[in-house]
Amino acid sequence: MGNIKKFLIFFLLILLCGGCGTQASSKSDGAQPAGEEVKVNPRLAAEIKEAAQTVQGVSASTSVVVDKNISTAIKVRGLQRLRLESIKKEVHNKIKEKAPQDYQVYLTADKKLFQQLQLIEKQITEEREKIAPDLAQKVRKINDVM
Repeated sequence: MGNIKKFLIFFLLILLCGGCGTQASSKSDGAQPAGEEVKVNPRLAAEIKEAAQTVQGVSASTSVVVDKNISTAIKVRGLQRLRLESIKKEVHNKIKEKAPQDYQVYLTADKKLFQQLQLIEKQITEEREKIAPDLAQKVRKINDVM
């Protein structure tokens, strides 16, 4: 019985020591330096949004252009989801036709990412002039998931 108590006390001490250790956290999300301005292109985003909606099977789309990255999300409903890959390929080709050569295209049909991009698009259209750096960081995180 004494050995079990010693073992439990020893085990609890190890847990306490391990739990009290400090943890170094470095936030390097690839954020831009404070002096660098984030550029948005709402006109190109609107053109891409319209082009995506012309593809048969796409019920809605949203698009954001930040710096030289085009982030687009589409909604495909019902039985059309069976041809999701071909719809995404067609939308991607239409975006490439509209976009300048040096722009990177990101495309998703994920519902959660669609909502997030839609919120960012709304914030950009309300602000008009320039995007807040935290919004640009959110777009980068969404692009990483795509």
